Amino acid sequence: MALPTKPSVPNLGLSSGSLNSQEKSPGARARSGGAGKQLPEYKAVMVGASGVGKSALTIQLNFQRFVEDHDPTIQDSYWKEMALGRGGCVLNVLDTAGQATHRALRDQCLAIGDGVLGVFALDDPSSLVHLEQMRATWGPHFTQPLVLVGNKCDLVTTAGDAHAAAEALAQSWGAPFVETSAKTRQGVEEAFSLLIHEIQKVREAMAKEAKAKPRGVKGRHHKAMCHCGCSVA
Repeated sequence: MALPTKPSVPNLGLSSGSLNSQEKSPGARARSGGAGKQLPEYKAVMVGASGVGKSALTIQLNFQRFVEDHDPTIQDSYWKEMALGRGGCVLNVLDTAGQATHRALRDQCLAIGDGVLGVFALDDPSSLVHLEQMRATWGPHFTQPLVLVGNKCDLVTTAGDAHAAAEALAQSWGAPFVETSAKTRQGVEEAFSLLIHEIQKVREAMAKEAKAKPRGVKGRHHKAMCHCGCSVA
């Protein structure tokens, strides 16, 4: 089965990606929405413990196939054109490593991202604890939209303790929670579409805030924050 080739040197999704006939590189964006129209681009960062299915979800979204073998990711980047109710967009998915040894690279991706998909495995409650601990390291300055994703729902028959804990955690974060299966594709499109919707809500709020400012008064400049509180313009 042909799979996307991983880059030998990790990148931050700024110049290359794994492409198929439905995906567009940044250079093709200007042509994607028709003559003279450029689709908006959103960067979605996949985070979570190793083995929870971050890469499997990303590949299922982009290539409509399930990869069963776990090949630990360092960092991969994918582009996909998404059709939405109010128009399309280009989604750049940054698939990050779950291992603590690659935390610095993950933090760089978070700093340039527009939103986060926090993934855990419903059949492994410890992966939710791991994700919660990971989120705590980002600090109070991190305000990007986040969607909590409980993957591998095909491996659990009932809504157990992990489901209840995830709902409570999502509520405390003010984030949507969705169950997915990278194997059956259940909830995959919904998870990514939810994140795009959350990103758009934030951007619309920022645009309204800027419009409400009197002429000559600049609105607040929103910057992405990494876990230590430093900002990226």
